[in-house]
Amino acid sequence: MPADPHAVHLYVDGSHRSLERRRSGYGGIVVYPNDPIEHEIIFQGFTESTINRMELGACVAALNWARDTQLGRRYSRLQIFSDSSYVVDGQHSAVYWQRHGWRTSAGRPIDNWKLWKEFLSARARVGIRVDIIKVANKSTPLLKRVDKLAKAASASHHRPDTGLVKGKIGRAVIKGSATMFPAANQILLIRIVSSKTAGPTRENRFVFEVFDETAGTYTAKHFAYCTALVGGELHRQRGFRVRMNANPKYPQILEVIQEASLPKSQSPK
Repeated sequence: MPADPHAVHLYVDGSHRSLERRRSGYGGIVVYPNDPIEHEIIFQGFTESTINRMELGACVAALNWARDTQLGRRYSRLQIFSDSSYVVDGQHSAVYWQRHGWRTSAGRPIDNWKLWKEFLSARARVGIRVDIIKVANKSTPLLKRVDKLAKAASASHHRPDTGLVKGKIGRAVIKGSATMFPAANQILLIRIVSSKTAGPTRENRFVFEVFDETAGTYTAKHFAYCTALVGGELHRQRGFRVRMNANPKYPQILEVIQEASLPKSQSPK
């Protein structure tokens, strides 16, 4: 969707400092039609959060700002520009998730569901047409400026992110983000990295590393879900042989077969 020269343009961005105790923040800059001046209108830092919460939180803050300033009395359209696929893609699914108890079409519980609920409420009450549009990260001088603003917010003016589900986090052998496990009735050896709850029913969500017994190394980092009963048998930094379900769109640990002794570091190749 192209930028409308007659609309109010609001650029938002989030920042997350994973190596600095997960300090996070977001910022926002607004540009009015026929006005070259860029106004910084959103700036907030948090002691600890995640990048997805910051990107979504920036959009919620932008919508609340538009409502509080009664933007709809002066203009007919607001375009919010974000580089977050999580936000831009999720905006279209959030209504469905809410109607189905904050679960996906595959049945998975939604992370950050309370913040998505705030998003829907803020968008409904803003009093102006709103479009949220995907942009490339730092692709223009203005986007570079809002990126710096978000990073500055993450370094200062901290307050607690009261909606953050912290869970329990351990040290991972494999770096990078976990991906959804391609469940297909496997029995596998895993080492638990972290755990938290997801969705209104507080379903267990575990991040784990898969151990290849033949190679003697960890091969991948994934996440999957399980009931509280199964989750009570799984503990961080320990190894387990488990049985998975057969639904790659909603991977679940069905059974803990036995505890296993696994290394806490990657074997040298």
